[in-house]
Amino acid sequence: MRYTSPINIFALVFFVIVTAGCTGLSKKYPEREFYMFEVPPVNVKYPPVKDAVVEIMRFNVSPGSDGKEFIYRTGDLSYDADFYNQFFRPPGAMLTEVTGRWLNDTGLFQDVFGSVTQADANYFIEGNVIRLYGDFRSSPKAVMEIQFLLLKYTDNSSYDSSTKILMARNYSSEIPIASAAPGDLMQGWNKALGEILNAFLGDIKNNVN
Repeated sequence: MRYTSPINIFALVFFVIVTAGCTGLSKKYPEREFYMFEVPPVNVKYPPVKDAVVEIMRFNVSPGSDGKEFIYRTGDLSYDADFYNQFFRPPGAMLTEVTGRWLNDTGLFQDVFGSVTQADANYFIEGNVIRLYGDFRSSPKAVMEIQFLLLKYTDNSSYDSSTKILMARNYSSEIPIASAAPGDLMQGWNKALGEILNAFLGDIKNNVN
């Protein structure tokens, strides 16, 4: 008759339990997806205004939307953040770059620079992102609202209270989307951004001379 030690039996049972637990912990979670803004091409191009050089400052984003996670509005007072679907970079940085490239393509300004350069500019554009989320309370929509300020430098002024503000206006767009899928939401935001930039261009072209 073969004798089995109680200690060995206990070790075997413990091994089986731990192995089963580890198997349960190996559950796969969804991989994160990353998205970027892509503004639609410019519809109308303008001849450059002589000596009009603009500097695009980095956009500010409201605290509720300044992270990389997609934000979904699920109720009048409730919002969710999506850890698995995110902007590739913080939205303020991406919107600044996209807006600068788009304005450069319009041809309105002789030169368009970002705030990291040391180039002299006589116009200044500031953007404040007020709303940026997917509205899923009923039919899904991509929501975007940006406040733009157009300022002008003069020889005896700097960016402070003495700088001349030529225009300050809010632009908002709500684009119905096919579904609440992140890809559809990103396409809606891109379309909303195109609408906002075209409206902004229509307003500033009469203020740059």
